[in-house]
Amino acid sequence: MSIKQIIFDFFYYLSAGTFISFGVLRQNQLGRRYFIYHGLGIAVIILCSYFFSGQSFLDKEATYWLIASLVFITTFSLTVGYRNRLPLASYFLGVLTILGMLVLEITTTHPYPLHIPLMINLGLSTLLMGFAMNAMCLGHWYLVQPKLSINELKRVCLVLVILIVLRFLFGTLGLYHTIQGKSEGEIYRYLLGNSQGIFVLMRWCWGLLGPLGLAYPIWATVKIRSTQSATGILYVAVLFIMTGEILSLYLASQFGIAL
Repeated sequence: MSIKQIIFDFFYYLSAGTFISFGVLRQNQLGRRYFIYHGLGIAVIILCSYFFSGQSFLDKEATYWLIASLVFITTFSLTVGYRNRLPLASYFLGVLTILGMLVLEITTTHPYPLHIPLMINLGLSTLLMGFAMNAMCLGHWYLVQPKLSINELKRVCLVLVILIVLRFLFGTLGLYHTIQGKSEGEIYRYLLGNSQGIFVLMRWCWGLLGPLGLAYPIWATVKIRSTQSATGILYVAVLFIMTGEILSLYLASQFGIAL
């Protein structure tokens, strides 16, 4: 997998996860503007990532799935708030096409035994990046709507904390399988003596342990309705998570490591 494909995957699945995270928010509380601004922003990011990197390697089938997800994301963003079934249908069809892209990528780039762990890995990565980004954006929205119920941010952050814990457990299990069977000296040489091991160590420390350490402060500040403090912590969490998931994409694509 080329660097261009890693870049495209990062931006596509970041955008896709953010769109999926809309499902836990209530439009009647946030208002249409939140979904219009952020939904159309997601569509623009996907388009830019496709034209700058994706079109150089995506085949026809993958392009069709991408176009379909883009159509449904845009339709949802423009129709949300209308009292008909179109926004709900667009949301679920958008999620299905995103899952289709995920399955298509894994099944076409990796041999069969790696399908399940890599699908779980990419699925958790997509959700974690999306909910982290949405939580940070939502924290800023309280500056626009200071009287907005804190329950919206609580709901997103609760799912985010759960995803952080699940991601840590899954990544730690992946690290265990990676170093399983090695002696203490071999583990030391693997983690500190070659580039693959160094990336594995960085991914676990920065991208898994870092967000885990921020999970409680995020939840504690949200509980006391300190939205500005929560948003500041979420900035740091997003930095940890994005860096870690880029490393995860690299390890999965180059070495088949689900971490």
